[in-house]
Amino acid sequence: MAHDAAYVQHLRDRCAEADVDGLNGEWFPYVFGRDRSLDTGTPLQRNTVELAWHSACVALTAADLVREGVPAAYALCRPPGHHASRGATGGYCYFNNAALAAARLLDTAERVVVLDLDIHHGNGTQDIFYASERVLYCSIHGDPEWGYPPHTGFAEETGAGVGTGFSFNQPLPMNTGWPEYFVALDRALERISRFDPAYVVLSQGFDTFEGDRWGGFLLRAPDYAVIGRSVRAIGRPVVALLEGGYEPENLIAGSLSLLEGLS
Repeated sequence: MAHDAAYVQHLRDRCAEADVDGLNGEWFPYVFGRDRSLDTGTPLQRNTVELAWHSACVALTAADLVREGVPAAYALCRPPGHHASRGATGGYCYFNNAALAAARLLDTAERVVVLDLDIHHGNGTQDIFYASERVLYCSIHGDPEWGYPPHTGFAEETGAGVGTGFSFNQPLPMNTGWPEYFVALDRALERISRFDPAYVVLSQGFDTFEGDRWGGFLLRAPDYAVIGRSVRAIGRPVVALLEGGYEPENLIAGSLSLLEGLS
């Protein structure tokens, strides 16, 4: 539903090679842009495809729950997914959980929005839906001048073909705090309101939390409750998915706060 068949086979083949040709059981992409990978830091082990598929199934289960009438579901996905494009890994992502959830929701809906609030641009999700008018992709993230990935997530990336105008990127400067972040969130919510989706897929990263080792923003736990309430205020069922976030304490505090807001 989201990836090329040749890409999935590539992952399976590399996993099979990991124990034989890998380094301590891990197969690493050779260089940036080669071996179907955005970077050299997203290795494969023999069971990576299996584990990534289990993560994707969590997202698909959440999508099925909201299709059956649950107002909101939070899918704790690991590995995350939003850097996985139609044909490449990257950023610790193998299968794009958000894109798979959105594709499942499109089975019974005309329009779905993906709101990506990880500090890193969800290049993979944007890639998969870049030429679609049925999915609005809205992302608030660190400016690619300093954030990962360095080549995508610019404001002028707005879509292609019939999908022109259905990608909305808001890159923000280092050390963005809640007041500035909320302004960007409000702009995204206004765009979503005009799009009028049947469902909301929330790619929620907690690497926006102050002190995250791969972060750069200054959000705190109570801010995620406001995010949850703001997303629920759209008035559509919500599939929330865990993306990045690399400090366990922040993952706990941010998740509980987000759930409070979604409830």
